[in-house]
Amino acid sequence: MQPYIALVSGDFGLTMLRSQTDDAASSNLTGTSINGTGTLNVFPQSRFPFQASLALSDSRSDGSITSSNVQRRRLALQQDYRPMVGTWRTSGQFDRSELTGDFGVDTVDRIGASFSGTLGQHSFTTNGSFSRNESRDQTTDDLFVLGSHGYRFSDATTVDTSATFTRQAYELGESDFRFDGNTQSAQLFSYLSWTPTDSPWRGTANARYFQTDSRSSGTSYDSRNVGGSASLSYVASRNLNLFGSIGANSAGSGEMSTNQNLGLNYSADPVTFGRNNVYNWFGSSSLSNSTSSEGEATRAANASVGHSLSRNWQPNAYSFLNGSLNQSVGSSRSNGLGSVSSSTLSHGASLSLQANAGDRLSGFLSTSVSDSRVTGDSPSTFQMLNVQLSGRWRISAYSELNSNLTWQLSRQESSAQNEFLLIDEFGNPVFIDTTKRSRNSSISGNLGYSHNRAFGLRGMRYTADFRANTARDNARRRGDPDAEREPDRTTLDLDQRLRYSIGRLDTELQLRVAEIEGRRSELLFFRVNRHFGAY
Repeated sequence: MQPYIALVSGDFGLTMLRSQTDDAASSNLTGTSINGTGTLNVFPQSRFPFQASLALSDSRSDGSITSSNVQRRRLALQQDYRPMVGTWRTSGQFDRSELTGDFGVDTVDRIGASFSGTLGQHSFTTNGSFSRNESRDQTTDDLFVLGSHGYRFSDATTVDTSATFTRQAYELGESDFRFDGNTQSAQLFSYLSWTPTDSPWRGTANARYFQTDSRSSGTSYDSRNVGGSASLSYVASRNLNLFGSIGANSAGSGEMSTNQNLGLNYSADPVTFGRNNVYNWFGSSSLSNSTSSEGEATRAANASVGHSLSRNWQPNAYSFLNGSLNQSVGSSRSNGLGSVSSSTLSHGASLSLQANAGDRLSGFLSTSVSDSRVTGDSPSTFQMLNVQLSGRWRISAYSELNSNLTWQLSRQESSAQNEFLLIDEFGNPVFIDTTKRSRNSSISGNLGYSHNRAFGLRGMRYTADFRANTARDNARRRGDPDAEREPDRTTLDLDQRLRYSIGRLDTELQLRVAEIEGRRSELLFFRVNRHFGAY
C-alpha cells in the first residue's frame, strides 16, 4: 500500500546439504536450513504506529557422528500512541521467542507497557513488564513495575521520587524432583537536590523504604528497611571543599543505626614545568561515627594523599600522545565494634595515543596498569592491566581497518584476619592457609578489515571480522526474548569472506573459525549466486 499507510518487508532463505563418502560412513551428513522474516509497519508516520515482525528458522542435520535439530520462532508486536494535543505518550509490546531442539522446548513470553508525560513542573514515567521462560527443567516468571515522578520547585531545587516492584518465581528440576520458590521486593526512594548557582553551599536529602520476601523449599525469609540521609557541602575555594552528612536506618526487627560524617578534600593548582609536564597533588581526610542499638558505637578516621605527573607529546600534526603516573597512600583507623586498621599504597600508569588525520585515520589506543596493596588487619593485593583499541584507518582508497576491542587482565589476593588451626588424625597441629587468589581475563569487541579490490581485481572484495565476548550472562533466563541460550554462546569468532561479482553472477568463499563454549568449530563454504529478473 502507500508508504504512509503500510510498509512491508521480508526475506526467505533455503539451504540444503548432502554429504556422503562410500568408504567412510562416519562422515555422512544430511542438513537442511530454512529461515525467513517478515515485518509490517502500519501508519508508520502517524501518531499511532503499529509494528509486527515474525521470524522463523528451521535447521536440521543428521550425521553418523552428531545430529542437531533446532527451530526458532520469534514474534514481536508493538503499538505506540501520542495525542494530537498534549505532552504524553504510551506504548505496549508483546514478544514471544520459542526454541525447539534436542534440549526440548525453550520459550520466552513477554508483555510490557510504558507511559510518560509532563504537566507543568511535573514529569511522570511508568513502565512494567511480565515475562515467563519455560524449558524442560525450569520455569521462571519475572514481573517488574516502575513508576517515577519529578517536580522542579525552582532552578535550584528539584525532587525526584521513584517506586519499583519486582517478583521472580521459579520451578526447577523434572517430574518428582521439582522444587519451587519466589522472591518479591518493593522499594520507594525520594531524592531532593539543592544546587543554587550564586551560593557556595550545596545540599541533598533522601528517604527510602525497602522490603523483600522470599521463599524456597518451605523456607521463608523477609526483611524491612526504612532510612534516610542528608548531606551539606561548602566550596571554600576552587581548591578546598568541606562536607558533612548524617543518616539513620531502621530494620523491621527493631534494629536502629545512625551515622555521621565530616571531611574535606583539597586539590592543589596544577604546576607546569619543562615541556608539557604537569604535576598535581591532592589530599583528603574524614571522621565518621556510627551507632547501633545492638552494639557499641564505632568511630573511624581516614586520610589519604597522592600526586600525579602527566605529559603530552605531539609526534606530528595528526597524532597526540598522553602519559601519566600517579601514586597515593592512605590510612584508615577505627575503634569499637569490628575495629579495623589498614594502610593502602597504590600506583598507576597509563599511556594513550589519539590520532586524527581527517577522513583517513581516526583512532584511540590506551594502556593502563595499576597496583594496589593493603596492609594491616586484612591484607590484600590487586593488579590490573587494561588495553583498549578503537578507531578507523582508511589504509588506501580500497582498504579499511576498524576496531573496538577491550582486553582486561586482573589478579587479586587476599588473606583472612586469622588462620585456622586444625588437629589431624595423629594429633599434630595443622595451619590452614586462608589466602584467596584469583586471576581473571576478558576480551570483548570486534576487529574488522575490508578491501574492495583484492589482488588488484575489480569486483573482488575481501572482509575479515573478528569478534570476542568472554563475559557470561543469563539474559534469556531474565526474560530477554532476543537472547540466545547460554550453553550455545560463541565466545571467539573469526569470519573471513572473499566475494567476486561479474554482472549478475556472484561468488563467495567463506572461512570461519569459532570457539563455542570452549569447543573449536571450523567452516569452509563456497557459494555461487545468479540473479534473475528486472529490479
